[in-house]
Amino acid sequence: METIYITTENGLLRCESEHLRLTKRGKLIQSIPLVGVKTLVLLNSTNLTFPAIDLLLSRGIDIIYTSKSGKVKGRIISAKGGGAIIRLAQHSTFLDYDRRLLIAKKIVEGKINNQMALIKKYRYNDSSHTFDEHLSDIQRYLKTLEKAESIDAVMGIEGIAAKYYWAKFGTLLKKPVFVRRDYRPAPDYVNGLLNLTYAFLANELTTCLLAEHFDLEIGFLHSIHYGRNSLALDMMEEFRAPFAEAWVLVLLNKNIFQEKNFEMYKEDFRLNSEGFNKFCMHYHNHVADWQEIFRFQVKKLKEALIEGSSYEPYH
Repeated sequence: METIYITTENGLLRCESEHLRLTKRGKLIQSIPLVGVKTLVLLNSTNLTFPAIDLLLSRGIDIIYTSKSGKVKGRIISAKGGGAIIRLAQHSTFLDYDRRLLIAKKIVEGKINNQMALIKKYRYNDSSHTFDEHLSDIQRYLKTLEKAESIDAVMGIEGIAAKYYWAKFGTLLKKPVFVRRDYRPAPDYVNGLLNLTYAFLANELTTCLLAEHFDLEIGFLHSIHYGRNSLALDMMEEFRAPFAEAWVLVLLNKNIFQEKNFEMYKEDFRLNSEGFNKFCMHYHNHVADWQEIFRFQVKKLKEALIEGSSYEPYH
């Protein structure tokens, strides 16, 4: 296994021969052979002894530290390097506009298909003909994607499809509290919950991309902006509906989160302290079912770039 993820809270990693031994309160949790490992990702608050760090770096293994929310805090990169092949493939693909355009189309295709799948899931609970109307509108713009001749045109199609999607999204909620999709500041608690879930999703994908040695600033759909993880934003697109938006609908329709869990801060709806702790607890359970899917999808992108093959988005 090229990438090892350690999720045990308050654990301790020590080295023993060619293995890492993960313990918690003196009890052995896991023994990890280092053969074939290229990256170690430490989630939550696991500690590494200095001899363990020395062993990992001497074997050419990079170390990634993340916070409890999954946000990357930093990396320790082995002097032996690694990842040159994928970065070369990524950069050459970015510089080949036609190839970059094909990948951008695939990303948006995946996003729109997943948006339609979410609407279809709720259509069976509602006899209203408006579901079919919205699906027809979205499908019509999806068909124009193949003929798009620029990335700006692709993003324009994505934006129009999103307009129809969000017009229907509010009706999927049991309570009429969502008027429109606004980013920041969030005008209501639905937008606030969506924003937070997207932030956590970005953290997950950033970690996966770093583990595979991608250049985070080089995206295919999203352009380069200093300090922006454009590639993570690309990967997010196909997961927004199935991972984030579908889950937010469940949280709100089951009354797991209500307006009392939120507060207004500088005209921005966000979770209060109690609500945030509740969110983290539910998110931990939710993301556990998705982390392998994220890693697999990142590996699919890596394979497509290196081999020059077609990229197939998640659906």
